Amino acid sequence: MHELPLLKEIVILLSASILTSILFHRIKLPSIVGFIIGGGIIGPYGIGLIHDVELVTVMAEIGIVLLLFTIGIEFSIGEVIKIGARGLSAAVLQVLVTVFAVAGIAHLFKISMVEALFFGFVISLSSTAIVIKLYTDRGEMNAPSGKLSLATLLTQDMAIVPMVLFVQIFGKEGGTSLMEVGSALGMAALAVVGIIVSAYYIVPIFLHQVVRLKSPEVLTMAGIFICLGTAWTSSHFGLSLALGAFIAGIVISESEYSHQITASVLPFRDIFNSIFFISIGMLIRLDNLITYWLPIIVITVLIILFKALIISFIFFVMRYAARVSFVVGLGLAQVGEFSFVLLKIGQDVGIIDQFKYQILLSSTVITMILTPIMIKFAPAIAQRLPDLTPKRWQKLEEVSVGTSSLINHVIIAGYGLMGKHLANVLKKTGIPYMVLDINNENVRRAKEDGHIAFYGDTSYAEVLKSVGITAAKVLVFCISDPVGTRRGIKIAKGANPNIHIIVRTKYMGEIARLSELGADQVIPEEFETSVEIFSRVLKEYKVPGNIIQNQIDMVRLEGYSMLRGVSLPMEKLTKITSFLAASVSENFFVEEDSPIINKSIRELHIRGSGGASIIAIVRGSKTRTNPPASYVLESGDILVLLGSHAEIEAAMSILKGEDQEIEEDAPTANELS
Repeated sequence: MHELPLLKEIVILLSASILTSILFHRIKLPSIVGFIIGGGIIGPYGIGLIHDVELVTVMAEIGIVLLLFTIGIEFSIGEVIKIGARGLSAAVLQVLVTVFAVAGIAHLFKISMVEALFFGFVISLSSTAIVIKLYTDRGEMNAPSGKLSLATLLTQDMAIVPMVLFVQIFGKEGGTSLMEVGSALGMAALAVVGIIVSAYYIVPIFLHQVVRLKSPEVLTMAGIFICLGTAWTSSHFGLSLALGAFIAGIVISESEYSHQITASVLPFRDIFNSIFFISIGMLIRLDNLITYWLPIIVITVLIILFKALIISFIFFVMRYAARVSFVVGLGLAQVGEFSFVLLKIGQDVGIIDQFKYQILLSSTVITMILTPIMIKFAPAIAQRLPDLTPKRWQKLEEVSVGTSSLINHVIIAGYGLMGKHLANVLKKTGIPYMVLDINNENVRRAKEDGHIAFYGDTSYAEVLKSVGITAAKVLVFCISDPVGTRRGIKIAKGANPNIHIIVRTKYMGEIARLSELGADQVIPEEFETSVEIFSRVLKEYKVPGNIIQNQIDMVRLEGYSMLRGVSLPMEKLTKITSFLAASVSENFFVEEDSPIINKSIRELHIRGSGGASIIAIVRGSKTRTNPPASYVLESGDILVLLGSHAEIEAAMSILKGEDQEIEEDAPTANELS
């Protein structure tokens, strides 16, 4: 029977992906590391289960294309603008400084300038796939380190375009003229503009026609077609496949169909991404690792230290907190997946030989393997760093003067959406407060909004003391920085044990840990979101507000107490709350042909027959609460009923004329009143 080689390769790859995912989940390590190690084992330089590396490489490139496509869809120009010119400038500086610093050092060792710049290109790039996945899994994409890392990674992804052009142009034998360089760059720029303009005019019309078919399968195919088609088109103009896919994602993100397309593409992206990381592991030659282990380790260590130092220094000079700068620097200290593309092109055009290719390749893979460890321990190491920020940046003297008269004030850490709303409310109510943020743009906006605001990192004792932590009454953490929040809580409680600390967190799992550190109230976003959702659902069913509040109180009482490990001594209160929550309200409209028209409430005997009560009647624009038993019903009246589900159901049967049996001797609630 004929065997399909492609099917065999796919089965092996999927098996390796599943097994490594299970194993590394058990040992609590990122699956990315397992994919790379697994690829090295099953690859042609390992036990040789897969020999066709080219086929795997093609599937891996599809994975990168799909990854950048989904990033483009989720990419928000507004979020990038929020990062500000300072953050984007720092990202651009990181690429330029790294490239020229590496090139300068390499040139000192008698390496040609073209090859030296090539080394700078390769080392300057970081792994978008690994870093974004790790930050997303840790729930830190909205933290300062996550936002700055994203800005840097996107800048690096954009920089791949001129880098590839440089390698392709200067890698030619016989050199290249300035005319050829200018022509190539011009064509690339025109291609990008042409793709964007065409996509903005054509894609919306195309997607509209596809959606009219009302077929999810066709919409999925359309999304993948746009992704791969744009990538393929961009490659024909000398651009990278990934950049074309990223542009396609941005274009689709502007349409109303972006969420459905993202949901359709995600499974394919995740599968191909796992294949991508496995293919990286396959490229490693174990014999080279054994033979040249010392230079590989030395180069790996130098790359990590060099990149971490440059990135940390640049962000620090751009006036970001030393702690945040270090976390970003260590998190981006690896070499990225696009560097493999550059390495392959560089080898093909003859810029580097096979030996240097393998050394750089091995070092690159090792830096990627170490990335999860570096990101995991970077915050802990950063906590031990002293506050190196110069006082003229923090303006501590100004803070001390500005807050010296504040007593029992509120310190708001972070001026995001939550911090802004809280500051506005406190301002209107006359409660003393001040805002503290490590983002200069946020501080500027807060001052423009009329608030007392200062630059400073709440994770340092000197900063908290300068804003009067010992005299403050409440400290509210409105920041998306888990590490900074935990450290700030500990320092604040140490300086002022009586201060009331309120913390926002993303996950419920953080409640116990933050409470142990000293937080008095922890508000988990996912828990409060669930409460808000079910309360709005109940409102749609016209459940009274007090009943909804009883349900909310009961859920919070049980939920928060359970998470903090506290027993429930309020058993009686819970039972009362459960009893009240069991009551619901319902409205009944009296139609023109209703059998209850011209009948009094006494004649209906709703309370005696079913147990429900008529608590109000709306007639025209007037509402009569607690109507008397003699109240006669008319067409167009709206009756408001209160009772249990069963009681309401029985009352509705009477009102609809389905149950005419009335107990004459049973007094109604309205009669008793």
